[in-house]
Amino acid sequence: EPSRNWIGPSVPTDVDVLARLQAIFRDELDLPDLRISAQSTPEQVEGWDSLATIRIVAAVEREFDRQFEAAEIESIGSVADLMSVIAR
Repeated sequence: EPSRNWIGPSVPTDVDVLARLQAIFRDELDLPDLRISAQSTPEQVEGWDSLATIRIVAAVEREFDRQFEAAEIESIGSVADLMSVIAR
């Protein structure tokens, strides 16, 4: 059952994607009160290092049923970059 944030059956909005990403970041970084935005970068988010990126990407792949290429993963320098990779 699609939520009201969905444009169609398989096209989540940026708001929906960001909410799902925030839940992943909170879980993977063990920061229950973390708030992220599209502009968030590893330098700004506590604990978001290269190892955390691997865990986050693995969780995103499960959540969105996607498999990312190595080049896509290497291109992730912000939450917006991650959102762009998901949208491809």
